[in-house]
Amino acid sequence: MRRALCRRLAVAVAVVSIAGVTRAVAVPESSPRSEPSPAVAPPTSSYWLIGADGNVYPFNVPDFGSLRGSPPARPIVGAAVTPRGKGYWLAGTDGGIFAFGDARFHGSTGAMRLNRPIVGMAATPSGDGYWLVASDGGIFAFGDAGFYGSTGSIVLNKPITGMSTSRTGRGYRFVASDGGLFSFGDAPYAGSAAGRPLRDPIVGMAGSPTGNGYWLVGSAGTVRAYGDGRSAGSVPGDSLPAPIVAIMAPPRLPDTSPPSPPEAPGPPSSTPAPSSPPGGDTPPPTRAASTAPFRIALIGDTGYTAAQDELLLKTRTAISSGSYAFVVHDGDIQGPQGPCTDERLRYVHEVFEGFSVPFVFTPGDNEWAGCAGPAERLAAIRQRFFSTDQSLGQRRMPLTRQAAPFVENARWSAGNVVFATLNVPGPDGKSSGAEGLPAANLAWLNEAFDVATNQQSPGLMVIWQDDPFAGGSDDDLQTALVERASAFGKPVVLVHGDSHVYRLGTNWPGVPNLIELQTFAVDNTDRWVEVTVDPADPGVFRFAKMQS
Repeated sequence: MRRALCRRLAVAVAVVSIAGVTRAVAVPESSPRSEPSPAVAPPTSSYWLIGADGNVYPFNVPDFGSLRGSPPARPIVGAAVTPRGKGYWLAGTDGGIFAFGDARFHGSTGAMRLNRPIVGMAATPSGDGYWLVASDGGIFAFGDAGFYGSTGSIVLNKPITGMSTSRTGRGYRFVASDGGLFSFGDAPYAGSAAGRPLRDPIVGMAGSPTGNGYWLVGSAGTVRAYGDGRSAGSVPGDSLPAPIVAIMAPPRLPDTSPPSPPEAPGPPSSTPAPSSPPGGDTPPPTRAASTAPFRIALIGDTGYTAAQDELLLKTRTAISSGSYAFVVHDGDIQGPQGPCTDERLRYVHEVFEGFSVPFVFTPGDNEWAGCAGPAERLAAIRQRFFSTDQSLGQRRMPLTRQAAPFVENARWSAGNVVFATLNVPGPDGKSSGAEGLPAANLAWLNEAFDVATNQQSPGLMVIWQDDPFAGGSDDDLQTALVERASAFGKPVVLVHGDSHVYRLGTNWPGVPNLIELQTFAVDNTDRWVEVTVDPADPGVFRFAKMQS
């Protein structure tokens, strides 16, 4: 008896959200005037300044258009240039995107209800994605943009006002209105304006073409240069029709040089220790920003009854206000005796979408493997929950999915720590309702370890539903988990549900770095596990039991 338990497409139009309405706007052709060659380093004294009304002010760079004469319904707050330097995007406070030149649309927050307004934007080196950042440091990633951390769990002295990306695209920086810097991933620190008297508050930033410097711009058009960034001038703030809100730099050089030594990291607060003036010595090193800790939430069964569903909504409210980087689920979404219906899938999907942070769903067994017609139920789940390369939740997170039909298996990285979900249903880890699933799970697990090894991750977390110690588990999968964890040698956590008893420990003899965590279940839908992920700590993961 069973235990009770989008591919991106290149487009010829840009989609713009104004006052909540999505519209298609023709993308202008590239300007015939001279442009920087992608194979030659543009001067480090070239940039565009952006006004809140959508005016674009070029300095030693071409002009590909602006919103001059047709101001948007929402003020412009951010901008990013394309990799070839032949176009750019402008972003409004609602996350609506305006594309010019060869810029292409990859998504927006225009149709989303935001907790905080968008304040900045940065593009990936490929041009196939970009980030939007909110005033609390929350990140919205689109296209091939990855998540490398945020300031969501930090109490800020001043709001975030802009961002820029690293040369590789595997990191980014935020700037606050007082000039404080926050660096994530491999984005180097080259100084800040924190602790210095400012003529005008900082409203945006842009990285230099080499990635070894950046500019900060104030609302009156004052430009401050750091690292190898050089000033090309400012705009006369007293004559501007609207305040300056962003700065863009020409594209970076192709990353063909050997990696440079690590830069001195930036302080992890919005009021860093005073830095040297532009071009001066780098401040004394502090904790590396790429190793800044972050928190995640893990939940199990969603509940089987209306009363348990109410507790889940209470938990959602508590987690949504808890400044988590993301949430991962690993349990059943209905009871073992309940009907397997699309209505239940619709309801749970709406609940998951209501989380304010990215939400990753891992299927249990009751909603498909234990149903009559398991193949049909799994197909319905895949279509409803896993039809895009994004997480669920009001704030999305990009995911790498296994090839169809096994799209429920996902992987992503945060702080260089790898996370992977697998569809391993209880009570035996296998199912006759999904042909090829056990082999797909084994391949996905091995790929997660391969990725973690190749990128020298400090830790790995694997999430599935089946309890490997309850008997009848997929022996091949568990054997691979133990062998790969032992060879990896760094902390590995298996998160699972199914047996309905919270459990935390190292339960595999001879593999002390492999940790088992069983989440709370159906009779505790008001509880979750908070995990502090600290890449700089040898243990990486710290666990706490929480209750709404």
